[in-house]
Amino acid sequence: MKDFDWKKHLLACMESTDYCAIATVDDKGVWNNPVYFAWDNQFNLYFISQPNSRHMKNIKKDSRVAVSIYATNQAGDFVKGIQLEGKARIIENDDKEDEFFYAYKTYYTRLGEFKENQAIVMNNEWMFVKVAPEKIYYFDSKTFGEERQTVPLLQIAG
Repeated sequence: MKDFDWKKHLLACMESTDYCAIATVDDKGVWNNPVYFAWDNQFNLYFISQPNSRHMKNIKKDSRVAVSIYATNQAGDFVKGIQLEGKARIIENDDKEDEFFYAYKTYYTRLGEFKENQAIVMNNEWMFVKVAPEKIYYFDSKTFGEERQTVPLLQIAG
């Protein structure tokens, strides 16, 4: 669909839920974990988690992740959602301050808890993760039937 507004539909889907499911992999197999998430205008995802959790340990060893974003309150015959493949990177406390602040602002703005002059406490209990999508798929059974669509990334950038 040449004239399909990918950005509009992706944003609507992301705004329809607070959580996404992050899949990681380790020696034991695949691990899936729900996390509260936010995103920027490049569709990078941001979440926080505790560094000793299984998915965080997995990300440290293998940055490949798969993400699913579906509102859980969908009822009826039609389903909409996003699946993506990407690379996750833990934003360490000693990374560039601008990057940490950007992740902080993006994440806490969605929560409605960001204040411009708020002091940022950096600790080792929670860490930010950035997921840079490499492939995004959109599923909309009303528009496309039962086939997920590959989102043209160039049409949603910026």
